Amino acid sequence: MAKILVTNDDGIHSRGIKAAVEALQGLGEIYVVAPMFQRSASGRAMTIHRPLRAKRISMNGAKAAYALDGMPVDCVIFAMARFGDFDLAISGINLGENMSTEITVSGTASAAIEAATQEIPSIAISLEVNREKHKFGEGEEIDFSAAKYFLRKIATAVLKRGLPKGVDMLNVNVPYDANERTEIAFTRLARRMYRPSIEERIDPKGNPYYWIVGTQCPKEALELGTDMYVVKVERKVSVTPINIDMTARVNLNEIKRLLEL
Repeated sequence: MAKILVTNDDGIHSRGIKAAVEALQGLGEIYVVAPMFQRSASGRAMTIHRPLRAKRISMNGAKAAYALDGMPVDCVIFAMARFGDFDLAISGINLGENMSTEITVSGTASAAIEAATQEIPSIAISLEVNREKHKFGEGEEIDFSAAKYFLRKIATAVLKRGLPKGVDMLNVNVPYDANERTEIAFTRLARRMYRPSIEERIDPKGNPYYWIVGTQCPKEALELGTDMYVVKVERKVSVTPINIDMTARVNLNEIKRLLEL
């Protein structure tokens, strides 16, 4: 029987991770290791300057489940140390889309990337949300039915056939208004999703403090064939194949000549 790891960056109490476990029922033994707390935008951060604490919890549909007071990447490492190898790793279902080259900021995508570096076929799956307040909540009001449908469909195919050569993970984004009849499109990463800036505010004592904020790239600037165009304009499910080798595909002699070495 297949062994499936489920993790996320929204935390162990997110309805998204429970929806993922529900979607995967019958495909194998499911093990859940997820952060105790919200860890969005943690990227590939790893906890190495203090010990980790883990608490075993009960979760319907999981053979074993742990809440870890670390980052999503820590969860993958902990799961492999505790349970051994896995046949598939799922990160999500995330509250809010994870698209463009900025997936390296995402704890959801980074957990899948970490699993992929351990040679585990991996899927990061995120559900677009249409209200900002949902992105950092637990998803109480969100309908996960379409995301569950596509997760099960894609996970079943990967378990049966594996990933193509040169593909380490799949990054999946589901529009909030998707249903089972929504088309799937195979895409490449957009250049970027947000235009970040710093917002300065003043506390009651007159001292400045700062928030990193960002505005999403306008739809008219999106490039055809990218994950963002497919989700934001065409309203389709985006599936982007990811290779974790970030080496530029160029003739290395060109770099040698450029640097005059």
